[in-house]
Amino acid sequence: MFRLLGFDVHVRTGFILFTGLIVFLYQDAFGIWLAGSIAVLTLLHELGHAVAARRAGCQASISLDFLAGYTSFRPSTPLSRTQRAVISIAGPFTQIAISVAILLAMGMNPLDYNGVGWSDAASAIWWAGPAIGMLNLIPVLPLDGGHLAMTGLENFVGDRAFRLMAVISIAVTVGAAALMVGTGRTGFVIFIVFLLVNQFQILQASSNRPARGEQRSVDVETMAWQTGRPGVLEPGQRLSPWFEAHRAQLKGDVGGAMGVMLADLRSPTPGRWIPPTAATAEQLRAVVDTLPADLPRAGNEYSARVLAEVLLAIGDVTRAGEFAATAFSDHRSSTLATVVARASAALGDAPNAVRWLSAAADAAEGESAAHQRLLARTMDAAPEFTQLRADPAFAALRGDFV
Repeated sequence: MFRLLGFDVHVRTGFILFTGLIVFLYQDAFGIWLAGSIAVLTLLHELGHAVAARRAGCQASISLDFLAGYTSFRPSTPLSRTQRAVISIAGPFTQIAISVAILLAMGMNPLDYNGVGWSDAASAIWWAGPAIGMLNLIPVLPLDGGHLAMTGLENFVGDRAFRLMAVISIAVTVGAAALMVGTGRTGFVIFIVFLLVNQFQILQASSNRPARGEQRSVDVETMAWQTGRPGVLEPGQRLSPWFEAHRAQLKGDVGGAMGVMLADLRSPTPGRWIPPTAATAEQLRAVVDTLPADLPRAGNEYSARVLAEVLLAIGDVTRAGEFAATAFSDHRSSTLATVVARASAALGDAPNAVRWLSAAADAAEGESAAHQRLLARTMDAAPEFTQLRADPAFAALRGDFV
């Protein structure tokens, strides 16, 4: 990550792989120019969005990933449709305007591709600039043109525009794919697949999006994601930040997903929400990937414990142990100490695992009987302790909880 013009810019591994793939596929000067032009102009495109968002009073951050860049922004006050439209158009406008200016400075006519094509550099800039910029204005989600069209659609159908635009986008993209296959033009197959995958994710997210001003409720799908069973939230309960981050991540709002998670993690008061017990490892990993590499200190034990257990569940064992150990220094909890013990056992450090189980047992003495029963069940059932159960020290600790 680095900062540019006051914005955090997250360069994901997928973006580096994508530019490297371009160089590998072409293996010539044009490929190098194209990879470099896409990298620079994609960043400028997202800067256009970010600057427009900041002028509208939003906090913005940029992420560059495989095949795409994303600008996440969090408004301090509700945005008008005009403001949202300006933010959407600012990206492709910046990309097209700068690339056209560069081509003109090179003595090229941006409207004459035959002339531009004589130069590897000019041809690459033309494709990475005007061509991709105009492609981004096609009125389908998740492209900027789709967001512009959705803003206009809201004038007629209100909050239903999000789901309706998702359906229209899928129909248009499938139709375009069929036309391309029928005419033998399959050069954009990767782009089409990318669009369709995102569009179906958007359609899924739209089914969980509450109408503006509507009391937030939880449907069967939401509860199934969180708990594995349908139902409704109890009075005072709220949606899990993991689920809200999951929805934001599906829409490409990486910054929004990270913001939801960090706000909950830093809160000194634990939220009343259900852990994501039924989410898949892939869903959990996608949310974890939105978090910074250096996790902040946790403001409350509950959020820290859930994050530590998720890290352990997705196989990020070392990070789970380190985070839980740091959180334990702030929140003396048997469950946090148990996570460190499980991580140590998984890494083959049996003595450290026993020490942390001893710390868990000490912490449990000052906790409720329910916490003590949970520690006993974890010692009996956690797969990380399979080899450790033959250790006399482990057996002595377990014997304290009968």
